[in-house]
Parts: sequence; C-alpha cells; structure tokens
Amino acid sequence: MPEEPAANAKGRSVSLEAYRDGPLGAYLGAASVWDLSAVDALPENGSQSMLFAPWLLQDIGDYRAALQRWFAALGEGGLLVITVPHAFLYERQDAAPSRRRPVQRRLYTPRALAEEIEEALAPNCYRLRWLGDLDDGYDYGAADPSGRHDVAAVIERIPPPDWSLGPDLPARPAPVDLFEPDRIRVDVQASAPAEHILALKLDHLGDFVLGIPALERLRAAFPAADITLVVGSWNEALARSLGIADHVLVFDAYPRNSLEEPVDVVGKTALFDALVTGRYDLAVDLRTDPETRFLLRNVDAALKAGLGLHAQFPFLDIFLPLESGLGGLDTAWRQELGPDRFSAQGGFARSRFSINALGPAARPDDGALLWGPYMALPPGDYLFEPYLEVGKGGVIACDVALGAERVAYAVHPTPGAASLHFTNARDGASAEFRIWSVEGEAVPDFRFYGGRLSKRGAANALHQSEYLILLVDLLALRLRDTGLLRELRR
Repeated sequence: MPEEPAANAKGRSVSLEAYRDGPLGAYLGAASVWDLSAVDALPENGSQSMLFAPWLLQDIGDYRAALQRWFAALGEGGLLVITVPHAFLYERQDAAPSRRRPVQRRLYTPRALAEEIEEALAPNCYRLRWLGDLDDGYDYGAADPSGRHDVAAVIERIPPPDWSLGPDLPARPAPVDLFEPDRIRVDVQASAPAEHILALKLDHLGDFVLGIPALERLRAAFPAADITLVVGSWNEALARSLGIADHVLVFDAYPRNSLEEPVDVVGKTALFDALVTGRYDLAVDLRTDPETRFLLRNVDAALKAGLGLHAQFPFLDIFLPLESGLGGLDTAWRQELGPDRFSAQGGFARSRFSINALGPAARPDDGALLWGPYMALPPGDYLFEPYLEVGKGGVIACDVALGAERVAYAVHPTPGAASLHFTNARDGASAEFRIWSVEGEAVPDFRFYGGRLSKRGAANALHQSEYLILLVDLLALRLRDTGLLRELRR
C-alpha cells in the first residue's frame, strides 16, 4: 500500500515508483522523467518531455512563479505532473493552517489546484489532460490517513494558436523576486472622457450635507462634464442651490421619517429605472451605506462606481473598499434595533413600528413584559438607549442582562434613566434588554419603539465624508489622470 511521502535532504521527496501503479502510470511511464523532488537544479527552458513535481507546490509561497518556471522547462507536447496532499483526505480539514504539516502554505482540492494553474499559465499554451483525486488503498474508516491521499494534475504544453482570448500583451521579463501575474489584470486607457455623469446621493439631510465636499470635488475633477444629481425630495432645494449639478432629479428611496413608514428601496426599483433613462459615461453612488448600490445595476452607463467590494457588487467597475475592521473589538459603532427584534407577553398590541400596552387590556403582573434581542456581543463597554414612552404618572423598570446576569437597571421615567450603561467581559455573551413592572406599581400605558445599542471605543479610521472624497479622487485618477484601469476578467 502506498505510504505517506517521506522527506529527503531537501525536505520534500516522494517515490516516483509509488505513483506508477495508479492513474498517473499512463503518463509517468516515460523513460526520462525529471523528478523535481530528487534534484536541486531546474532544467533549461524547453528541454524536458516529462517533469514530475510531487508534494512540492503546497510548500512554495510564490506558487505562480513556480508553475510558470516548471512549465517553461517543457518542450511542446511535454507533460508537467503535479501532486499535492488532499485537504479532505490527508489534512481532513478545509482551512489552513495544516495540523499535520506546519510548513505547508496552502490546502488543496482539485478545484483549488485547477484555479492556481489557470491563474499562473497563459490559457492558450496548455491543456489540462488529467485532474483528480488519488485515493488508492485509502482507509476511510481509520483514525489517521493511510493509503494514497493526493490531488494530481497532468498539464500538457501545446503550440500556441494564432488567436488569443484577449488583447495582445507586450513581452515581459520573467519574474525574479517579485511576481506580477500575467493575463489576470489588463490595463487599458479610456477611449473617451467622462462627459456625462450620474451621481446618486439618496440620503437624509444630515448625510447629504456630509457629502457636499465630495460633490464639490466631483465638479472640480470634471469641470466640463454634464452632471445629473439624484436626491431625495427633502434635499432638492439645497442640491439646486449648490450649483454643482447641471440637472437635479428627485427620487425618494427612503421615507422622510423611517419610523412612520416602512423602508422598501427594492420595491421602488421600477420607479427609479423609469426616472433615470439617460445614457452616461459614469454612474456613481455617493452613499456610504450599501442599500442603494443595487440601483446602479440597470443604469445605462459605461462605468459604474461606489463603495464596497466587487464580490458584493459585481456590476461595479470602480470600487473603493471600506475599512475591514468596522465593528471590531476596539472600534466604536452603533446599531438601531427595531421593535420587531423583541418579544412580549400576550395582550400587547404590535405594529411594524412599536409594541404598545395601551388601554384597559389585562397587564401581566409577573415576569418580563418585553425582552430581546439576544445579540452575541464582543467584549467592550456599551450603551443601550431604549425608545420608550411611559404614560403620565406611571413608572416601569428596564434592565440589560448578559446571559442570566443583570448588568444594568433603571426605572423610567426618572432623571438619568434614558440609557443603560454596561460592560461585557466575555466574548460572544448574549445580551438581552427587558422591561418589567415595578414592584408595588401597576403596569402603566407605554409604547416601545426599539432602541439604539452603541459600543464605545476608538472612532473609525475614516469618516463617511472622507470615504466619499477618496472615491471621487479615485474616479479622477482612473478617468482623468492616468487613464481608466479596467479589469478584464477571464
């Protein structure tokens, strides 16, 4: 039965004969095989008909350079045979680091190996002749892996055809110390300037004011452009008075008061598409929060831009990632918790916006009247501000519990009882806000609208107004100063 590859003086070796009996035997039967695990030198370019790289790639940091160098050693029709330990069969895990081989850089499945091959090699110079799992004699019932437990690939070098999958690229020197991947990102210059720009600033008044410096920067960066600005109706007069945009369109993506009317941006997509019918060179969403980003999807624009990542918004051509540490252990943040996140004893009326104890309905006299939302919190100092209205002359108790332990208590309405301060020392502790009757007092009329949970800590590295200015500067850099850098994905 094949054994686990054993290290030689180089630290990585495997018996070539161990692979001749399985599916690779048809390829490794050549009389001359250059075994990369058995020699220190690399062969000359184009000199080999068979190159064998067993259990090497997983330990190499610059896997792309390694694949390119090995492949370059093949002549036309030559074969590169690669084996790596199988993540599911050898490590028996799906994420690094490897528990069995600390020196290993990456874990492999057939898909992972194929993706690295596609990333490293020009698509019209090779064909993948075999890819699969090697599990000859593998004991799936054993506590430790035994038998063959590899992923293998056989790559053939072919004569490059006359056609290609993309624009011709200038010849580049082979990578030395630093690797620059070939044919992964292709930079091309914009064919025309941004003459018609659509800018969305669908915010309430405060956030619109914070975005004015970015709008002024947009006008300064593209002084000759025809700019159309889309704003909420409450910001229309201010938008026109700024003199930044040539045209102002009005679209209420949100209600003026979100506490009185439900928010349904997605449901207004058709209205937005009917309003924005022009053809633009650039469309940019200048809102920090992501809820309106999808409105750009159907806009007729050569380029689309916004904050976030391409994985979140694949229709964006130019995007500025937000700070990855937002909401971290040492970062200040706040979150609005609506009444739908809370439970209540029977007899209380609920609406989309509040939980109400009004009128002569029976009031529970034991247990919590209202509770929720059971949030797992990272360690830190917190402030919970309930949105609570208590009937005249009545009092009601509020507290915060972490697990089963009460960590903050207040009686409403009394001076200083508008917020509850507490500290969480245990990562992932479940937080709960509760409303109780006060001992000896009848449950009064009250309305509960949810609350705001804030975490104390360092402020975010950048303010939302700074993010928007940076996004506009990125647009100017890509479209005006250095030409457009557009990713052409394979």
